[in-house]
Order: sequence, then structure tokens, then C-alpha cells
Amino acid sequence: MPESRLAQLATSPLLQNYAITASQKAIRPVGSFIAPICEVPDLTFRYKKYTEVNRYRVPNTRRLPGARATVLGFAGDDASQTLEPNALDFPIPNAEQLSDEGLQFALMEAQGVLADASALALENEIVQKAQVAALASALTAPADFTDDGVDPIAILDNMILSVMKAAKNGAAVKVLFGTTKFKQFRNNKNVKSRYIVAAQGGRGGAANVGTVSPTITDVGGLLITNPEVELSMMVIDQSAPGQTENIQFLLDSIVMIFASSSTPNRMDPSFMKTFARMGGFFRSGSYTTEDQRDQVLKMDWTTGPTVTNTAAVAAIK
Repeated sequence: MPESRLAQLATSPLLQNYAITASQKAIRPVGSFIAPICEVPDLTFRYKKYTEVNRYRVPNTRRLPGARATVLGFAGDDASQTLEPNALDFPIPNAEQLSDEGLQFALMEAQGVLADASALALENEIVQKAQVAALASALTAPADFTDDGVDPIAILDNMILSVMKAAKNGAAVKVLFGTTKFKQFRNNKNVKSRYIVAAQGGRGGAANVGTVSPTITDVGGLLITNPEVELSMMVIDQSAPGQTENIQFLLDSIVMIFASSSTPNRMDPSFMKTFARMGGFFRSGSYTTEDQRDQVLKMDWTTGPTVTNTAAVAAIK
């Protein structure tokens, strides 16, 4: 059977490049903030998994004359994983009746929808896995930010230093706020007192101008090490199908503190990574249904969001 016009267009360099660009733009910032992409050479691979018992150690790089160098690599007791296939389909109605330009625009729209939905699904998976691991951490502790007797900055500073020690390689530490926890943080008296409101003279004398309204972009400068800080605003319907909707923030009443490299590899002690096959992991394509009536644009991706260092994360709840 000759290849359909949809298949010809979907595999053209123009539409393939459009799909790649759309996928890259759709990747959610919080997901990549927690678990940056770590490329692997094949679908099945090994990686270093660090725990409280199996801790990261700086390798000995000194070599005596005639002696062998320290070997870095993977052994039989390292963790193994196979990337999981994911897929979404988007039917293109009446594809053969559309003009070439109309079909191209329909494909571009479908690729945008598929890229957005696939990136949303990936971020949802990352945030849920990260939250479970953070709450299970031995470093996790409660702190009521609505209590003005509590100093959130001091608590976060101590937690950042604890996570740095747990990571054991001087890794950068990031901070991710749940939605409600950040609202409590920014309204705490001890946080607001660190913001300076300028005084300006006027006809009526000196007057305070400006507002004390900490935003998420201000927080890193308040904390030791000036870490990267993000705010999770993703919402999810927690109700079962057919029931009244129950919309909740996916990450709500906790702050996560974790070690993370923005360019991870399979051996570094980052808290979490998204393993993906080298060469791009969002791949678009097309197929015709079995009854030959409809044509479908598809999006496939193989990823593995994975907690790789359970010791390098903590939460304030």
C-alpha cells in the first residue's frame, strides 16, 4: 500500500523539526528542575544508586609509577533499569480530504497538543515520585511556617547544609516549594522582616514606599549557598472518574531540598534523574487504523524518572 500523505508529511524534515521543537518547549520547568534529563546509550542500562548505606565516595586519583589507575565504571551490584515506553495518539479526521497546507497545519496543531500532554504526564510522574522519596527521608522534619515564632530561613539554611553533607560531593542543592507552603513562607514575619522598604522624602516628610511581598525569585538570595529555587503550581484532579472533581495542588504543603546536577550522568550522586535514550526521546510518527478509515498522529517516548540517591533529599512538612 502506498504511503499516505499524512505519513509523508509527518516524516518530513520540516514536521520532524517542528515536533522536536514543540517537545522541547513543552517540557515543564518543575519536572526538569527536580530530575534533569540524563541520556543513556540504550534502553537497558546500569546506573549508580546511592543510599544511606551505599554512599558516594570521592575516587582516589593518585597513581604510583607502574600501578594501575582507579577504575570508574559499572559492576554487577549496580542498579539496572529498562526505559519504559509511553505513547499518545491524536486522530486526524478527514486527512485525505485536506489540502497539503491544511494537512500540514493539522499535523502541527496535533504535534503541539501531543507534546504538551506528554510533557505534563512526565512532570506528574516526576513530582509524585520525588514527593514520596522526600517524605521518606531521614532528614525530613515538620515546621509550621504560619507560626511567627518559627524562622523559615534558619530552618532552610540548616536543611540545605544537611543535604549537602548527605550528598557528599559538594553537589548544588535546589529548593522546591509546594504551593501552600510557599504562601505560608512568604507571609511569615521573620521572612518579611528581611525585606527592606525604601524611605523617600516628600512634601509631607519621609514616607515608606514599596511593598513587602516576597516572590519565589527572591528566595534564593535569602538562603545560604544562594540555591536555585522553584515553585510547583501543578494541579491534579484526585477524584475517580464519574465523581465530583477534587482539584488539589500536586505538591502542596511541603518544601523539598535536594542535591541536583543540571547536567547529570549515570554516576553522579544527584537525588533524582530522568533517564532518556540519547538522540531525543519524544518521537512523533503516524499510522493508519486497522480498518483503513482513519489516520493517526502518534507521540512515543521512553523515559525513566528515577530516584538515584535517597540520602540526598529532605523535606519540611
